[in-house]
Order: sequence, then structure tokens, then C-alpha cells
Amino acid sequence: MYEDLWKNISNIEDHYISYFLYKEGKSLETIAIIRRMSKEEVEKDIIRCKIEQANKDNKKEDELIKIISLPKKERLCYLNGMTDEEKELLSKDIYKRYIKFKNPEDRMILIWLIGELKDERLIPFLKMELNSKNVNYRRLSCSALGKINKKETKSLLEEKLKDENPQVRQYAIKALSSIGDDETIELLKRISLNDEKGYVRRNALDTIDKIRNNI
Repeated sequence: MYEDLWKNISNIEDHYISYFLYKEGKSLETIAIIRRMSKEEVEKDIIRCKIEQANKDNKKEDELIKIISLPKKERLCYLNGMTDEEKELLSKDIYKRYIKFKNPEDRMILIWLIGELKDERLIPFLKMELNSKNVNYRRLSCSALGKINKKETKSLLEEKLKDENPQVRQYAIKALSSIGDDETIELLKRISLNDEKGYVRRNALDTIDKIRNNI
């Protein structure tokens, strides 16, 4: 587990060596012998590392708040500058804390974030929001599913083609452009002829062309 860390042992702070040995399952007595330290010194090293790790974990949690607080352009730049590992941690944090965010603006940003991260593990939250009374939650969830771009979500989006809100229908139509099939085309044909909103009808025709090109 810590093989890569041992390879870079010259760059590791001294007290972390005791901690890694501890995490590998070695007893305090064994670590003290290996490191030629007293048991009390080993214990101090481990406590120090645990405190540092706890502080790092708190910063990771705060990072989600920081991202939510940024203006949209800055938020997008921030995401683009993150490593894959950092995005993985962010996805896990969203998974843990999503339900705790009750503020509508925060929740909308989280839905947007899920789409940008394209993490399939977060699809259940989008599925939940597709049934929300909040139009913006439904609309943004359709958009996020389009970005994640998984065939398995096609039926979810097709169901939203019947949504009472035209913007939700529009976003569902756009999201189906890369995962739709012949069945989707038939549904969109009816929308292109019958929907009350001209922009929805136009989007339906545009998406039909995109699906045909993909097929």
C-alpha cells in the first residue's frame, strides 16, 4: 500500500516514517526497534501525523465550499486546474455531503459540478433530482446526464421529454443528442410537430439530425 511512499523516502518528513510503519500494522514496540527510538517518541510521531491528517481532511471538505462559492467562470477554471486525483476526492466529498446541502443555489451548483466531473457514481443524485419539484434541479440534472453521456441514462432523459416545463424538455432533448437511438428519434418527431414551444420543436429537429449522424 505504501510502496510508492517508501520509494520516495528521502522526501518524507521523518515523523511520517513512524506513521507509515504504524499504518502497515507494526506494533509500537517493533517501530521503536526499527527506528531506534523510544516507544514514547514513536507515539508522539504517530499522534503528530494523525493531527496533520485530520487538518488535511478538513481542508478537503472546505474545498467543496470554496468551489461552490466561486463565480461560474472562476469555478470552471478551478476545476480545469485540478488533477484527476483531486477530482476523485471532490467526487467522493460530493457523494458524502450532497444531501446536506439544502440551499437551492448550492444544490444547483452541485448538480452542475456532477456534470463537469462526469462521475457515474453520482448519477443516483441526478436521478433523484429529475423528480424534484424544483424546475432548475430537473433542468440541470438533464444537462449533467448529457455531459456524463451514458447510454444507461437514455430512458431517464426520454421520460423528461414529457415534463410539464418546456426548459426541462429542451435540456432533455439536448442531452439525448449523443446517446439517443431510433426509438428516441420517434419520440422527438412527435415533439417537433406538437410541442407548444417553437424553440423546443427546433431543438428536437436538431437533435434528430445529431442522433442520425451518430447512428
